[in-house]
Amino acid sequence: MLKIIEANEKYLDQYKEAYEESLRQIKLGNMKKHNLMFMNPEEEDIIQKMKDNRDPSKLPEHYVPSYDYFAVDGDKLIGVIHIRVRLTVYLLQYGGHIGYGINPKYWRMGYGKQLLKLALEEYGDLIENKSILITCDDDNIASYKIIEANGGVLENKVENEDKGETFLTRRYWIEKRN
Repeated sequence: MLKIIEANEKYLDQYKEAYEESLRQIKLGNMKKHNLMFMNPEEEDIIQKMKDNRDPSKLPEHYVPSYDYFAVDGDKLIGVIHIRVRLTVYLLQYGGHIGYGINPKYWRMGYGKQLLKLALEEYGDLIENKSILITCDDDNIASYKIIEANGGVLENKVENEDKGETFLTRRYWIEKRN
């Protein structure tokens, strides 16, 4: 059963594998580098970084607090989820309130849909707005199906640029469930 938990050392080896597999998927063209949701565990203390992301005093200027969690199913690290408490101009255009990443070895198993549903139900109250913005690339069919299955209503599509890539972003709104 999928659960959202605090980052835990028990899963760090799998986190590293997910990061490396994500890089491999980028090289294969199955994922874009701006969609990488896993941090490099060789450069970051993942657990500490996730804790620090909640503390505004430890964030760069113009960043908002983010509650970051692991998604696990038993002993398997399925992915990560980031819940941002409010939006900046940048997040309003690209990023939204919630971002999630599934370990590529668990793609197409229904975990993304479950993860977003759990986040909306259990952590939606962390978000200051009454509606929740979630974005994805226009060509990321799996992601927009996940968002739509969770009640996302498409507002528009906007052009964005990140890490040297230009792409079209779908912007969806979901009414809070709590």
